[in-house]
Amino acid sequence: MKRLYLLFMLIFLMLIAVGCNGNADPSSSETDSDTTKVTFSYWGGGDFDKKRMEAINEEFKKVHPEIEVELVNLPDGEEYSQKQTVMMSAKTPYDVIQFAEESYQFASRGVLEDLTPYIEEDGLDLDQFYPVAIDAYTHDGKVYGLPLRVGSVIMLYNKDLFDQHDLEYPNENWTWDDVVKAGEKIANPEEGIFGMNPIGGWWASTSQTLQSFGGGVLNEEKDAFHLDSPPESRKAIEFMKEVTWDKDIAPSSTQIPEGIDLWTSGKIAMMIDGPWHILSSQANIKEFDWDMTTAPAGSQDATPIFSNAFHMAKDSKVKDAAWEVIKFWTGEEAQKILAQEHGDTPTNKEIAESDLYLDLGGKAPENFEMMLTSLEGAYPPQVTSEWGGEINRIVQEGMSKMVDLDQPIEEVMPGVKSEVEALLQKLKD
Repeated sequence: MKRLYLLFMLIFLMLIAVGCNGNADPSSSETDSDTTKVTFSYWGGGDFDKKRMEAINEEFKKVHPEIEVELVNLPDGEEYSQKQTVMMSAKTPYDVIQFAEESYQFASRGVLEDLTPYIEEDGLDLDQFYPVAIDAYTHDGKVYGLPLRVGSVIMLYNKDLFDQHDLEYPNENWTWDDVVKAGEKIANPEEGIFGMNPIGGWWASTSQTLQSFGGGVLNEEKDAFHLDSPPESRKAIEFMKEVTWDKDIAPSSTQIPEGIDLWTSGKIAMMIDGPWHILSSQANIKEFDWDMTTAPAGSQDATPIFSNAFHMAKDSKVKDAAWEVIKFWTGEEAQKILAQEHGDTPTNKEIAESDLYLDLGGKAPENFEMMLTSLEGAYPPQVTSEWGGEINRIVQEGMSKMVDLDQPIEEVMPGVKSEVEALLQKLKD
């Protein structure tokens, strides 16, 4: 018994010794205790996205060696939002999160940190940013996200196709009427050539066309369905159907060969879409000359912005460090790294207007400064707490039926209206 007692005491003393020794725990070290780790989730599977984020991180380390940023690249779309929801529900969110149109959806749930106090305490001048980029992430008077980049719907055009028909190139004063006139002369569906790309196939295209005609999916207060009224919305939808079916200027989905990019293969005269087509065009277009201008106007200039912003999770345990990350990722050094890609526009006006961004070194498009002009009539997307879910899905399914499948507006619209109004009423309740 005495020997057993001595053995027990020896084991007990050894356990105490191990517990007092900090090096006994492999998960903790002097380096770890001096470093704050910030997890940073973002989407973007392209090389530019990853290289940009890693390049910014390298610069960040030089200024903040005390903060370790773990970049977590996730698939975009619904899967991204679902992942964030799961993490937040478990109270283990990423500290810094990239959101775009879902910003309000998550802010309204109370899971994002209001950045306004941080901005005010640091004296961060928001006037250095394009106002529309900040407005997109300001909800109920509070700033929830800061953006690194911004862009809007633009129009690329195939100069060769215009030259073949002795037509003047599009410019920033073009309206939809000008697009139709040129498109009718260029389009030759039997040879697979179209005047313009399909429109209304996704939220930004739908929004740009509707707004340019003076309509919209929702009213200005975003609490009433407006796709069927005022008359301007109906006129915009009829226009989309007309250029697709009556005039055969824009292709329907059945006219697009599988696996073929009509724009880069030289089969479309005017591509009205997002700025990501610039880098893609520079890399893939070899057989024709092209340039760009702003999106066409209807009764007014109007185009939604594309951007994303960096947000802080409400349940982050390292908020001060997370703020330093957000501030740096949208600051001067990060903006300069973005500018050198010559793709999306830096949100810092001074850097966006500099040669660092605007000088393409002789590469197309020649009128690249139209990227800045396009922001003059830009507006934040019409979002609600249901935007990223049901409302957008219902509207786009309806638009596809009316425009791409040429189903009568009178048959499709009542169902779309009923479903959207039910969701709007749910939000009011």
